[in-house]
Amino acid sequence: MKKILVPTDFSEGSKIATEYAMAIAEMCSTSIVFLHIVVTPLDWVNLPLEKENLYPETKAEIGNSKRALKELENYAHSKGVPVETSLQFNKSREAIEEHINKGEFDLVVMGSHGARGIREYMIGSNAQKVIRNSAIPVLVVKNQPDEYTFRNIVFASTYQDGHVPTFQKIIELGENLTAPIHLLYINTPYYFKESEDMEYMLNSFAEGFPNYNFQKHIYNAFNEERGISNFMTKWVWMCWLLQLKENRILSSYFPQVLRKASSTIWITQY
Repeated sequence: MKKILVPTDFSEGSKIATEYAMAIAEMCSTSIVFLHIVVTPLDWVNLPLEKENLYPETKAEIGNSKRALKELENYAHSKGVPVETSLQFNKSREAIEEHINKGEFDLVVMGSHGARGIREYMIGSNAQKVIRNSAIPVLVVKNQPDEYTFRNIVFASTYQDGHVPTFQKIIELGENLTAPIHLLYINTPYYFKESEDMEYMLNSFAEGFPNYNFQKHIYNAFNEERGISNFMTKWVWMCWLLQLKENRILSSYFPQVLRKASSTIWITQY
């Protein structure tokens, strides 16, 4: 892993995400890029310098944002983490997607709740669009943990064809974070599978990675949301992996799962 993207609005939620990103960067010897978006009343980039004073509130917000990004830069340097900053004007979640699609990032770390500005892009439908359109793993941080470690990683998926390339990325991250990976399948009435079929599916998937010993879990529930939420309550995990995109049912339950989660949620695409 070489580079982590951290969208930030400098809120408490973003600060927690920053700490997570810093911890991962230190463990994986990678760099961080902090991204902040300022919504301006006009095209600020092409605005003549002499006209900036006509918009004192916007100018002040930009100044504050630059100072805040500089503080984050200095903080990363104090930890020995290579860092870059990016300040974007008059853009929405597309700015995050543009950065992701440049192909230079291996991970996005973002808070589940913000303050304003970027808040609407971190929760609700816009957050789902960022997550679902991302070609790389997205780590959504909800609460501040007692310690920034990853004791276990749970990979919840349907284990269909096409998941292997994505899971290889997860294995690499798990190795860097020294965290064991658990495989979870939620068995529902609508997509009911018998025990033998589920065990065969999980074992067949695991056989594709013979050098690893995964713990496998099968949980019966009325739907994916209830299954994941109940499993979260029963087991205390530091990090969760939800396989989205092709799994439309699981994707539809993501907002409810995130609201109920007390742990980190890691969303990965393929």
